Amino acid sequence: MLSESNWERRGVRRQRLRDANAHFGYPSAPLLDESGLAKKGRMSAGVARQWNGRPGKTDNCQVKVFAAIARGNVASVMDAERYLPEAWTQDAERCEVAGIPEDLREFRTKGKMVPDMVQRLRREGLHFSFVAFNGGYGHLPWLLRELDGEGGDLSG
Repeated sequence: MLSESNWERRGVRRQRLRDANAHFGYPSAPLLDESGLAKKGRMSAGVARQWNGRPGKTDNCQVKVFAAIARGNVASVMDAERYLPEAWTQDAERCEVAGIPEDLREFRTKGKMVPDMVQRLRREGLHFSFVAFNGGYGHLPWLLRELDGEGGDLSG
């Protein structure tokens, strides 16, 4: 249905943000974390030998970083980005074959993806009081400083 429907991606995203603001309001928080999907082969976008938290081991997988808005025990995924290992970003032919657009081929660590997602969600109008993520991101002092440097008020 989605591949053949006549819908505009930005419009759907704007509506999801409006719905999240109405449902979650304050105090809510984007929760940022990554998730891996076991995958074999060389040509599925982003597949590499890397940490996959689902089975708890390093293996061939794709990894995405997710931002879900949450309040209490209810959450909704608001954004997601595929992580491209550096070896992928340095192989233009492989990216081309896998269908990765040129503007998404720049290497960024998963830690760098987090503030980019937070800033994008704020720019788009998502309301939230604070940001939460797992301990793996909490061990990146520059990330904590960057988010804190946004003035402490993340309410948008």
